[in-house]
Amino acid sequence: MSSLFLGIDGGGTKTAFVLVDGDGRLLARHEATTSYYLQIGFDALRALLHDGVQLALRQAGVRASDVGHAFAGLPAHGEDSALLTAFDSLLQDVVPRSTVGNDMVCSWAGSLAGADGISLVAGTGSIAYGEWMGRGARCGGWGEVFGDEGSAHWLAREVLALFSRMADCRAEPGPLLGLVREHFELKHDLDLCAEINGSAARSELAQVARLATAAAHAGDVQARQLLVRA
Repeated sequence: MSSLFLGIDGGGTKTAFVLVDGDGRLLARHEATTSYYLQIGFDALRALLHDGVQLALRQAGVRASDVGHAFAGLPAHGEDSALLTAFDSLLQDVVPRSTVGNDMVCSWAGSLAGADGISLVAGTGSIAYGEWMGRGARCGGWGEVFGDEGSAHWLAREVLALFSRMADCRAEPGPLLGLVREHFELKHDLDLCAEINGSAARSELAQVARLATAAAHAGDVQARQLLVRA
């Protein structure tokens, strides 16, 4: 059997596993949950990757030794130098010939087929990455606390901030006010604090970004302004 290639595209919401042969024919595809280790923990990340690889191999009816190389692009890779060794070893016991990098590389390679250019991603988080004549550079991707501008998580955070201003009458109330109340089934507006500050996972909070679009369609000018800023 000719060498096979395994690609793993991690993200803040989902992780995709794809196995192809040397001619690019799809042999297996599998999707799992987020591979953002800051949310699920490093042990859970390792288990998720191992399970996903094994499932892809079973779907295709092949062995790990048939895989010529595997690449896993994972969120937050490279953002803590103390963890680089741990990241690099994530796949070694399941796919010996493997490389681990940041998920921005998957976006660039997938959208431009490895050609020179720049890929800009706004998903759960946001980041830009490009390569030119063998040189690579990234911009953004600083995380949800002080970066990821224009991403779904950023937009969700801005939606909740606008809701709080509307609820306090610091901003003119608009359709967004009722949409957030309905979405979280709030008995009192301040109950939102418990909903968000208690256990809102990054990927779950990012879903709130959809309320900005719904409010804009309902005529909410301030919600539309958030989308323009994003």
